[in-house]
Amino acid sequence: MILTVTMNPAIDTAYHLDHLIIDDVNRVVPKKTAGGKGLNVARVLCQLGDEVIATGLMGGHMGAYMGELMDADGIKHDFTPIAGETRICLNILHEGNQTELLESGPEVSEEELAAFTAKFAELVEKADCVTISGSLPKGVPADYYVNLVDQCNKAGVPVLLDTSGASLNAALEADSTPTLVKPNLTEINALLGTSYTPDQVSDLAAALQADERFQGIPWVVVSMGAAGSFGFNGGKIYRAVTPPIPAVNATGSGDSTIAGFAHAIAAGADAATVLRTGNTCGKLNAMDPQTGHLVIDRWDEVYNAVEVTEL
Repeated sequence: MILTVTMNPAIDTAYHLDHLIIDDVNRVVPKKTAGGKGLNVARVLCQLGDEVIATGLMGGHMGAYMGELMDADGIKHDFTPIAGETRICLNILHEGNQTELLESGPEVSEEELAAFTAKFAELVEKADCVTISGSLPKGVPADYYVNLVDQCNKAGVPVLLDTSGASLNAALEADSTPTLVKPNLTEINALLGTSYTPDQVSDLAAALQADERFQGIPWVVVSMGAAGSFGFNGGKIYRAVTPPIPAVNATGSGDSTIAGFAHAIAAGADAATVLRTGNTCGKLNAMDPQTGHLVIDRWDEVYNAVEVTEL
């Protein structure tokens, strides 16, 4: 079983418009999904045929509705209830652009967080792999993911961490490290104080090797959008180049990539297969108008076109 963690989920609402008229009425037909990064991961893992349990925090009327949406998607879930209202996030797709409006989410009490921590400790004992994704809600300390990563390591379960900012910094500074981190190129440059481009993969790899914060992390993957990704694993450097595709909605492509990594790592795949699977999922998500969903009938075509080379 793969356990996905979403501490700050949302009802994702997508509006597709041919033209966004500012300061006037725009009539739309919304597409609503159980969102948040970890739930996008869970939805893709279900498509890949994995047994999945989604967990995290949710509450209020929107939380109840989120449970209904997860049921409709066939996602098994075991969330800790909170008093606050689960947030709503809007994604407006217009004229080839993507405008997002993201609520910050509810505030979590110490008691609610303690209840989730206890639930996680039970669930991780049943898991073959864990993914932890996204931001933390108000009331949760920035280093909270360090606690979850440590529980995974003590249970001997691989854990993939996809977060940014203070939460990522705390995880990199901790003694107990995740199995995989996946910052994008902008985030890794901010962490390193550099300005590397996709053409400077070797320089970037050298900088990561020299930075003690990344020592002991088995997988460091740097996503570079259409340029593919770079992976550092077991002292080796890999570059994954993805084929050009007709992108429809790129929202959730990073989460879909994490799902592919988790799917392959849980299956004990080699490094090249891990990178190829993750990048394939990211591309297939971008081809689908639904967030966190793959155009699965194009799998063989895209998977075989992803080139992974050892540098």
